[in-house]
Amino acid sequence: MRIKHEHVLAAGFVLLCAITAGAETAMIETAVIETATIEITWSGIADLVDEHPLLAAGEQAIVAARGAVDAAGARPNPTLEAALGRVRERPGEPFGRQWDLSLTLPLDWLSRRSPRVDAARADLDAAAAERETIRRDVLLELRTQFWNLVHDQRQVAVVEELARETANLAAAVGRRVEAGEARPVEGTQAEIERELVDDELAAARTALASRQAQLALWIGAPPGATIVAVADLETLPAPPDPEAATAVDAAGQPALQLEAARVRALAADLAAERRERLPAFSLTAYTSRELDQRARGGGIAVDLPLWDWNSGGIARAQAQLAAGRSREESRRRAFAAEIVAAVAACRTSRETASRLAAGVVPRSASAAAVIEKTYLAGETGLLEVIDARRTLLASRRRLLDALAQAQIDHCRLRALIGEELP
Repeated sequence: MRIKHEHVLAAGFVLLCAITAGAETAMIETAVIETATIEITWSGIADLVDEHPLLAAGEQAIVAARGAVDAAGARPNPTLEAALGRVRERPGEPFGRQWDLSLTLPLDWLSRRSPRVDAARADLDAAAAERETIRRDVLLELRTQFWNLVHDQRQVAVVEELARETANLAAAVGRRVEAGEARPVEGTQAEIERELVDDELAAARTALASRQAQLALWIGAPPGATIVAVADLETLPAPPDPEAATAVDAAGQPALQLEAARVRALAADLAAERRERLPAFSLTAYTSRELDQRARGGGIAVDLPLWDWNSGGIARAQAQLAAGRSREESRRRAFAAEIVAAVAACRTSRETASRLAAGVVPRSASAAAVIEKTYLAGETGLLEVIDARRTLLASRRRLLDALAQAQIDHCRLRALIGEELP
């Protein structure tokens, strides 16, 4: 991304500041208004992708998922209980101290830790896959905005050229009317057409300014900067190979990796629910002191699953796992269908642009030039000239639309199959 500055002289004034004989000097104070024009290329945009807020959020989600893995693998803390009291053996005797101290160590985590860690690791893989999916979506969005800006720039140039030609035509018609070679109504028609073209030019410039403002927000450009996309719209990328595109490894795509990670997390949840049926153990060590004795010992506590065998939790986890596997298969089929549709869209838009560039636009330009010459020779009417120019403008606009669509369709396919954009 290159930034160039255009310095515009806005105001100045001269101040006499010398009074000595034989010498006079002047100080010129100039206020300079600086307008930044930012020229962007695709490589410049790609360098800014990782600074996008959505990707920063994705990075934090990965950090959070790593913390969840550590939390799932952590050992539970033991429980320390203490009690202190005052007792006496018989009424009337002085009080003495009595205390109890016990330490309980839970052991149920030994059987339940593994599925929890597996689920947390699957969530970590899902967070990484989701970040890569977001990155590709941001790349595609920026690429689409980039080519739309190139399209709008070219469209303004096309309408500007038509506006100049229409102004020349209106001037020529005016001279013919003054010379008595054309009816006065033709001068009015030419002026109306010139105003209509000027309106279209104003609309095209407004659309271009809007597109520049949108892309400026995406790339974080400074306020007041003018964004100019530098690219060759006519140079279309090589057509995709349908067999190579459809044979891409779906398992390596982040969208499908995300679904696979979610399925693994659901499978780990099911394993955890099944292990809930196992008895929960805990060990206890204690010591106590009473008035006439001191005791030490230990014990074991067992949570017996007599009434609840977690059947409901297991059934829920099984249903969720089955639904997750169905979603994964559905996403796999949808991905294959998207590849086929993207390949067809690339071929269609490329062929449309080629036909317009090779046949329709040159013939429209030739017809408009011939009809204008015949009008100036007095052999045809002005309305035919206006109609021919309208046809030429429509064909040029269709060509620009087709070229931009071909570039965007190519980017969508590349983003879909995971190849780097050229």
